[in-house]
Amino acid sequence: MVPPQIKKRPKGAIFYLWHGQADENPWVRHDSWPEQARLRAVRALRVERVPVAAHLCDGWECAIPVVPPLFASLSMRGFLFAIWFVVFYYLGVMKYIDAHCHILTDTQMRDATAHSVAGFVVNATCPAYWDTIVELTQRGNVFGAIGAHPWFVSDLSDGWDYELINALAAHSDLMVGEIGLDKNRPDPELQETVFCRGLQIARDMRRVAHIHCVGAWGKMMDILRGVDLPPAMVFHAYSGSVELVRELTDMGAYFSFGAEICNEKHTRARNAVAAVPISRILVESDAPDVAMPNTIPAIVAEIAKIRGVDTEQLTEIIYKNTLGVINDGKI
Repeated sequence: MVPPQIKKRPKGAIFYLWHGQADENPWVRHDSWPEQARLRAVRALRVERVPVAAHLCDGWECAIPVVPPLFASLSMRGFLFAIWFVVFYYLGVMKYIDAHCHILTDTQMRDATAHSVAGFVVNATCPAYWDTIVELTQRGNVFGAIGAHPWFVSDLSDGWDYELINALAAHSDLMVGEIGLDKNRPDPELQETVFCRGLQIARDMRRVAHIHCVGAWGKMMDILRGVDLPPAMVFHAYSGSVELVRELTDMGAYFSFGAEICNEKHTRARNAVAAVPISRILVESDAPDVAMPNTIPAIVAEIAKIRGVDTEQLTEIIYKNTLGVINDGKI
């Protein structure tokens, strides 16, 4: 017998264990875990091939990682964070995930964690940062997205798209981002070409796309209406109109809001916050250039104020929304 192994999860699966030799036993789904416990544990650990040991814990059949050297793809730091994440979530301490930021320092992440920000969706802006994103995802609390930002499309070399495909194929938990259109930047035709290619790759590889759109909503909608779409899209720092919300929602969009909604002068963003289905709201810092992740709790509180709902309830909803997006990063 070999130690039970977490294997690649089929679509819709949450927690599968392989018992014994490959030619002896079928997949066994551990449905005896209460649903939320299973969801939080698996999504916190975010691993596919870590050896596990089955135990009986307070009457629940569960599975927990065993000690090194049996780890297959999770570092000790990532493992310890994952356990800490689960424990502190149940204590009601860790309730936020930054749905859109960029590469952060250890100090910045520690400060965010001190403000109850448990995880980070970190986006790359160009191929030079893709490897760094991959390294960060080994921490256990970082969820990565790699792509070509519209600000830097002129710096792309030939074959960048095949490099993206190869990187995504090698790392099945990565999403695509940050991609998009920006009216205030040069090379609009090249922006469109690169965005359409990134969107196509996200669709073909069944990955969530994290999208930047500034002042180009007409062109953005024309593109989205004319192509097959990825399983989900996250519009970060959403700045589109209220009128577009329903159509984008039907397309599979999530809407991420940052510190701008705390300013009453930003009526467009605040109106959008009120109009977006509550099941599609995410929160972000866009760190380190716009705000820092420690502002996330204040952003959630402001959204709750705008929508007239309980802050604690909204915190839980947004947390689950974000987990759903992360889980759909690989379908």
